[in-house]
Amino acid sequence: MPYDDPDPTDPMTLHGVEVEAESEEAMRDMAACFIEEYARLGFDAERTLRMFRTRGYAGPYLAYTTLGEHAIRMLVEDNASLYAWRGRRVRIEERANGNTSLPVLD
Repeated sequence: MPYDDPDPTDPMTLHGVEVEAESEEAMRDMAACFIEEYARLGFDAERTLRMFRTRGYAGPYLAYTTLGEHAIRMLVEDNASLYAWRGRRVRIEERANGNTSLPVLD
């Protein structure tokens, strides 16, 4: 396949999609997804809030400016209780035989 001629059936090509973000409910759902994703990675509540306040994170920052500090803080606190037991970072362990091991998610 030529470099400049992507195959439309290739699952590895990037595809942009539009999502409805006009409603507060859609913005709240988007924020909850970001919070869950970063909580699963081991981010604590303060680090997650910092991400929402940072302009470099376009999606979280949009949710922060739309919903406000209080709403984002409440979402973070609600999700923190769900994922508090995951308060560790994902570790990749290399074994003596050269294989790698990842902790299994429950």
